[in-house]
Amino acid sequence: MSDPVKVTATLRLPSTLSAYSGGKSQITVEAATVEQLLDALHKEHPLVWERLCTEQGAIREHVRIFVNNQLISGDEGLKTVLQPGQEVIVLPTTFNV
Repeated sequence: MSDPVKVTATLRLPSTLSAYSGGKSQITVEAATVEQLLDALHKEHPLVWERLCTEQGAIREHVRIFVNNQLISGDEGLKTVLQPGQEVIVLPTTFNV
């Protein structure tokens, strides 16, 4: 089985994270999977990555990532293959207790 081919995908961030990405609400990234997208984000925008991922590279509990309007989670979600021009959407969750 061959490795997925890297494509250009757009990561859409909530306005609360744009302060950590130089004011950008959208970041274009070359990646084959969500995991590779997060790895590229770690290199290009480490302050954004820190807010999305734990030190071990897992998605933080309060962060939701959607690909094709599907919530991805866990290791299997990180392996989600990206299509050319695809949007990956990040949404924070907030709980008031």
